[in-house]
Amino acid sequence: MPTSSPPLLIPAGNPGTLTGSGNNTWLLDGAAPTLVDAGVGTAPHIAAISRALGSRSLVRVLVTHGHADHASGVHALRSVWPSLEACKLTLRGESGWRALVDGEVIRAGDARLTVVSSPGHAKDHVCFWDADRRDLYAGDMVLEHTTVMIPFGRGGHLRAYLESLRTLASLNPVRIYPGHGNLIDRPLDVIHAYLAHRELRERQIVACLDDGVTAVDAIVARLYPDLAGRLRQAARETVEAHLEKLREDGRGGTAVS
Repeated sequence: MPTSSPPLLIPAGNPGTLTGSGNNTWLLDGAAPTLVDAGVGTAPHIAAISRALGSRSLVRVLVTHGHADHASGVHALRSVWPSLEACKLTLRGESGWRALVDGEVIRAGDARLTVVSSPGHAKDHVCFWDADRRDLYAGDMVLEHTTVMIPFGRGGHLRAYLESLRTLASLNPVRIYPGHGNLIDRPLDVIHAYLAHRELRERQIVACLDDGVTAVDAIVARLYPDLAGRLRQAARETVEAHLEKLREDGRGGTAVS
């Protein structure tokens, strides 16, 4: 039976075009108070964590991946809790972190979380799995009412992302605590919908190529006619990730930038 308490949502306070209402950070209280994801270091965020802890210290922060909205708040956290252990899966040349290892178990509050490597959205993406509660802290792997961009050329890789989704499904989680948006209480439905959506997009892109629509921007205009600005750029990168997968599969025509 689970002995740990549910996590406390502490919003990072960074709403935006790509972050929605802002990032979620999840405080697991207990013997080793731990925050999942660091936010961006806004003063209200740090103050909310301090209020939740009272006179106690934040022992560690577990970062799902190195994108700024999830990782850049570490400096501000350490300004309040200098002995804070900041943990992430490190890439070549990174320093200042306690490096995570796929499959290791870490104390978080009163829970024990297993590191689950989940590349695809980012090379260094990991999730954290509470096997006792069957809770998954999934960062940017899945969100409730939208899809996740695959940033081609910036560490995104669609084949790896799809494999990571299947890995998460195999855990059969009861709840997903995402990096943005609402708690997901039907995880397998959402994961399977994500897989189906990517299969649909692949078929649509192959149809574009078969019709002679080979310029990336033209494919984006056909598939995402209503997007503009940063959302359009995110769609462009995801289309390029699909095209990369098609090239890896030896399928489809040739697209041009």
